[in-house]
Amino acid sequence: MTERSGIRLVLFGPPGAGKGTQAQLLKERLGIEHISSGDLFRNHLSNGTELGELARGYMNRGELVPDQVTIGMVMDRIGRIADRCGFMLDGFPRNTTQAAALETALRERGQRLDRVIHLQVADDELIRRLSSRYVCRVCQRPYSRDTVTGAPPARCAECTGGGDIYQRDDDTEEAVANRLSVYHQETAPVLEFYRQRGLLADIPGERPIDAVLDSVLRILGLADVGAVSKS
Repeated sequence: MTERSGIRLVLFGPPGAGKGTQAQLLKERLGIEHISSGDLFRNHLSNGTELGELARGYMNRGELVPDQVTIGMVMDRIGRIADRCGFMLDGFPRNTTQAAALETALRERGQRLDRVIHLQVADDELIRRLSSRYVCRVCQRPYSRDTVTGAPPARCAECTGGGDIYQRDDDTEEAVANRLSVYHQETAPVLEFYRQRGLLADIPGERPIDAVLDSVLRILGLADVGAVSKS
C-alpha cells in the first residue's frame, strides 16, 4: 500500500459500473478510508447510537431520514479520520443539499474535496451486466450466465453450504432499468454542482479494471502509485 496524505474524494457511479471494485483498489493503493453511507447507516442502527436511534425514529414512522441526520453520520465518521489519511465517500452526497452541507462542514474543518470521480457506463451495458448477475443464496458469491448454455450454475461450487444460485429481484432487466432511471434523476444535479466547482472528473468505466484505475490515478496526479503498485 502506498499512502498519499489527505486525499479527499467522492466516488459516483451507477449500479453495475464497478464502483465497489474501484473503491477497494483506491483504498488499497492510496491508504485512504472508504466511507460508505449504507454501511454507516447499518452500523449506527445496529449499535443503537444517538444518530442511529434518531434515524430509526423517522424510519419507524415511515418518514424519510432528514439530510441533516445523514450528514451528521458522515461528518462523525470523517471527524475520526486523521487528516493525513484522507477519505473516499461512496453513496453520499445524494442531493445538492447534502453536497452543499458537506462543503460547509469540510470548510469549517479547514478541508475541501480534492476530486469527485464519476464512472460513466452506458445504460445498455449496465443492464446487460446486472441482469446477467446471479448470487449464491448462502455465501453471496457472484455468478454469471454460462457463455455456452446461457444459464447460471444450479449450485455454488465454492461455499460449504452448496447454496442454490438465484437472481435478486432488483437485478431483473426491468428492475435494473428503473434503478438506473432513479439514479440519473438523483445524481444529475449533484454532478452539475461539482462540475461548476471544477471538481468533477468523468471516467469511462467500460474498459478493463486496471485501465479505469489508471485513469483515476492520473486524474489525481498519482500515476506513479499505479506504476509502483504493479511492479
